[in-house]
Amino acid sequence: MISYQAVLQQLEKQLADAKQAASEQQIRETLSAIRALCDVVLDSSVELPRAQPKHLPQMLATEPTPPSLYTAKVEEDDGANGDSIFDF
Repeated sequence: MISYQAVLQQLEKQLADAKQAASEQQIRETLSAIRALCDVVLDSSVELPRAQPKHLPQMLATEPTPPSLYTAKVEEDDGANGDSIFDF
């Protein structure tokens, strides 16, 4: 992160340049530089540190799939034609 003192020194330099500028164009350029320096400081102080992903224990990371409630195969008899419960 850029120190506040370094930015303040640059702001003072740019302000002095703006005060000594001979044309409106030079004043606008130095004021744009001042705005950019302020944005750098203000934007960097607003950013919150990003949360680091926490390490999950191996036991929680890979959960086994629960067994199916219905595992028995429907027996085909009396002309039934499939595994559907609607096959008679």
